[in-house]
Amino acid sequence: SRKKGQVSKSGDLNSAVSFFVFALFLSLLMQYLYENVLGIMYRYMSFDFGRTVSATFAGNVLGTGIFEFFKIFLPFGLLAMFVGIGTNLFQVGFLFTLHPLKPDFKRLNPIEGFKNIFSIKAIFNMVKSILKLMVVVLIAFFIIQSMLVAITNTGQIGTEKIFPFFIDLIRRLSLTIASLMIVLGVIDFVFQKREFKKNMKMTKQEVREEHKDMEGDPQIKSKRKQIQREMSMQRMMAEVMSSDVVVTNPTHLAIALRYKENDKAPVVTAKGTDFLAARIREKAQEENIPIIEDKPLARMMYHKVEPGMHIPVELYQAVAEVLALVYQMEEQRKGKI
Repeated sequence: SRKKGQVSKSGDLNSAVSFFVFALFLSLLMQYLYENVLGIMYRYMSFDFGRTVSATFAGNVLGTGIFEFFKIFLPFGLLAMFVGIGTNLFQVGFLFTLHPLKPDFKRLNPIEGFKNIFSIKAIFNMVKSILKLMVVVLIAFFIIQSMLVAITNTGQIGTEKIFPFFIDLIRRLSLTIASLMIVLGVIDFVFQKREFKKNMKMTKQEVREEHKDMEGDPQIKSKRKQIQREMSMQRMMAEVMSSDVVVTNPTHLAIALRYKENDKAPVVTAKGTDFLAARIREKAQEENIPIIEDKPLARMMYHKVEPGMHIPVELYQAVAEVLALVYQMEEQRKGKI
């Protein structure tokens, strides 16, 4: 999800930290701003506007004013920008991906857009924004109300004290609101992180469900494989019953052989290792099928011949000796009878 640009991030925390730092520096440098803005105003008031004002003169005055204000407030804008970048890095780390820029036709679907506008998330964000605005307005109201008497008496304190008074008012308002926004931003950050983790869990579960729908329930698949193994085992045991001999090495491998008059060469009817080899030996004993130990032959047949296949020419001699021994044992058994 991170490669696709899907990360947990709180926009409220970014805004809150940027505003807090901006408000802090604004309150600390208010005197600097006051002096610079006042200096610009004095310079403009010193212009002789009584003379004929040309377009060039007006343009120069306007351009100079814009440049002066830009020069004063640019550091604050850059500060807010870098703080915002730093807050983003704190939340998600360094991440560069072009995936969100890829064309997605779902975004052009008006029905999907309508659903997003009236989705639970959109309504929640709208309610959250309204509540934040109400809290900010209430705080501003209580601060101004607490200083209402002083504000109404500003006309009596002298012009030299009015500006410091309003600087203090703006400082209290901005820092209090910024501090509250930080608290709300941290709460939103924690909430967004929890929601993101929950959504990722849901996404993983959806993938599992989709995989289950496409591939089938793993338990059913496991049961089906078990049934297939049991059926395969039954078929193999049936083949062992029709065999003439079982060659072993003696415990690890077991290979069942059959040779009939019409066969062009002996056929491997079953083979197995460990547990399956033990089952083949047990079945051979139940059916009174001879079990011959021949380690080299057992290994070669196991690695070279699959069940249902004739043995290769290079094994003819070794298998013929085994079959001869089996026939000899059979003759001896009949003779005893």
